Amino acid sequence: MTPESYHFGTRLAVRCDYYAFPRTGSHYLWAGLTGLLDLVFFPNEHVDNPEARQRADELNPHAYYALRLREDGVPFQPVYLNASAQGLHGQPVAGGWPLLVLIRDPHPTVYSLYHTARDRWNAQVTDRVAWLHETYQSYRDFYSKAFALETASPDKVLLLRYEELLASPAPLHRIVRFLGVQPKLSPEFVHWWTDFERFTRPGQRTFFRAGNNGKWREDAAWLADLQRAAPGDFAAFGYPDRR
Repeated sequence: MTPESYHFGTRLAVRCDYYAFPRTGSHYLWAGLTGLLDLVFFPNEHVDNPEARQRADELNPHAYYALRLREDGVPFQPVYLNASAQGLHGQPVAGGWPLLVLIRDPHPTVYSLYHTARDRWNAQVTDRVAWLHETYQSYRDFYSKAFALETASPDKVLLLRYEELLASPAPLHRIVRFLGVQPKLSPEFVHWWTDFERFTRPGQRTFFRAGNNGKWREDAAWLADLQRAAPGDFAAFGYPDRR
């Protein structure tokens, strides 16, 4: 058994490399994938560690129970999503496998990253304007590579948007078609259970924070620093500046 030929029992797993930058919604998407797919993993430090278990405490246990169910008659179809082909949150590259790439509007993404790092991991940012400029550039580099890969090989790259995942089950249908498997639960059922307010616990949360793209616009000090950081325009990636 190797990552290139991953048999789960006697079944050869469908493999797909997965790429997403921090706070683009990977953990939200993974909840949906839990409902759609028979996910299998090599043991790794990202799956079972104190941080991962603490994140799980912010989720509704009834939702995860429902997402682990299976409709009658659906066969077991192992799927191996390699989420660290280039390291955790690494830049997307063509490595011979289909690619699943998740993106999100950079403005709420960077805002969420900053507050999660500060409030959950006690990160210290001494120059927020400089941090903003550098972080936006990192996202721009990631998105540029992802879109270039999609343009070069549209049949091998599935680009997902966090906003579309929230809006309807259509992206979940696209995922199972792309992987060539039968969903173990219907995408409509999975989408209903992964409604952000339904699949998170009520109350204060530090990882699964708000699930919406609008809070950054209400922060006057943030908007002032963002103006000084001059992050540039992301319209080429489908995210025009609407400040």
